Amino acid sequence: MIRGNFLLPVLLLAGLLLSNRAFAQPTESTRLFERMVEQVTAQEEALIALRHDIHRHPEVSGEEERTAGLVAEHLTALGFDVRTGVGGHGVVAVLEGNRPGAIVAFRADMDAVPSTAEDPVEYRSVIPGVRHICGHDVHTTVGVGLAEGFAAVKDDLPGSVMLIFQPAEERGIGANAMLAEGAFDTITPEAIFALHTAPYNVGTVATVAGGMMSGRASIAVTVRGAGDLIEAASTVREAIEGVGTHPPQMAGMIAPKGFIMVNLFPQRGTAGGNIVIQGQIMAAGYEDRARAKAAVLDTLKALDLPGITLETAYNERFMEGVNNDAALVNLANSGIQALAPTVGIETVSGAVPAFSEDFGSFQARVPGVMYFLGVSNPETGTVGMPHSPTYVADDGSILVGTHAMLAAMLTRMMNN
Repeated sequence: MIRGNFLLPVLLLAGLLLSNRAFAQPTESTRLFERMVEQVTAQEEALIALRHDIHRHPEVSGEEERTAGLVAEHLTALGFDVRTGVGGHGVVAVLEGNRPGAIVAFRADMDAVPSTAEDPVEYRSVIPGVRHICGHDVHTTVGVGLAEGFAAVKDDLPGSVMLIFQPAEERGIGANAMLAEGAFDTITPEAIFALHTAPYNVGTVATVAGGMMSGRASIAVTVRGAGDLIEAASTVREAIEGVGTHPPQMAGMIAPKGFIMVNLFPQRGTAGGNIVIQGQIMAAGYEDRARAKAAVLDTLKALDLPGITLETAYNERFMEGVNNDAALVNLANSGIQALAPTVGIETVSGAVPAFSEDFGSFQARVPGVMYFLGVSNPETGTVGMPHSPTYVADDGSILVGTHAMLAAMLTRMMNN
């Protein structure tokens, strides 16, 4: 009896030690992630050099041949199955792991934009009038960094990785072009991720469930009849503009969820004497876009215009916005927090009404999440505000973005 009482606490202590030891053991996700990070860290200088090379040789929408060639060469060497020329100069690369798991994709856009402002970095653009001032050179480099990481653990990889390098995002046509030419025909991912540079500080990413960047609807109203067409057109125009809940002068600033922004173009006449009013209606989430459509059409229907008829064409999905899947946001954030705790995660508090992103075309097909990637550096005084003349993206954001996406994608692959 005395012996039993003595052994009981010993056995309990031994059990506790074994339990703590088991708890302290790295998980399978941690082991894979650490191996990927080791490989990516070893390639940091090469990745920065690649980013600088792409930045020096920017290519506008539809002309991304050189950038696509660099990407295809890197990924082919890493063992990916690479398709080129998808929807223009698009590249689709797939790496199949040797274990069961989900198929998870990452999209990087490759195109640059016209800009005559002086490039403030040492690795400045050598192409007159063209610059990477939206961060697509960073997005593309992160995509190559992901390829390095996943290739390093191919033999133990659960599931498959699809890397999509997209052309013509700035024109809003690249995603749909790639989908139309079979980007998802051979293999359809179960989730897709993307990054977009933003003026958060280096070391952080940010996202939010639901609408994060505005979708755009197109509207065209033809005013015809025997009445006063000019007066009627003015009434129609005022009515549509009155639906907006976000003043045009605030364009480019963060708007609260639920905004509707109206941007009407100068009206024009037709050969038959009719007047056509065209424009775009911006709203962030799917529900907000449906509400905007109903508001516009109901407003036009309620107008009393004697002798006038209105012919309205409304395309609610002229350009998909970014609408993040809530469950995938939660899962990805938990994966980043667990595997890459040095990466800060912030919650986006609103949406940018004037900016859209055709990543939403992929999200309309499969659940997806976009993260803003912080590229500003207060120590050097650089601010990464996309499309601003003084835009600079800090090189330190490359590994941050790569680590965050490796963690998010691996977490989804192992939660199939």
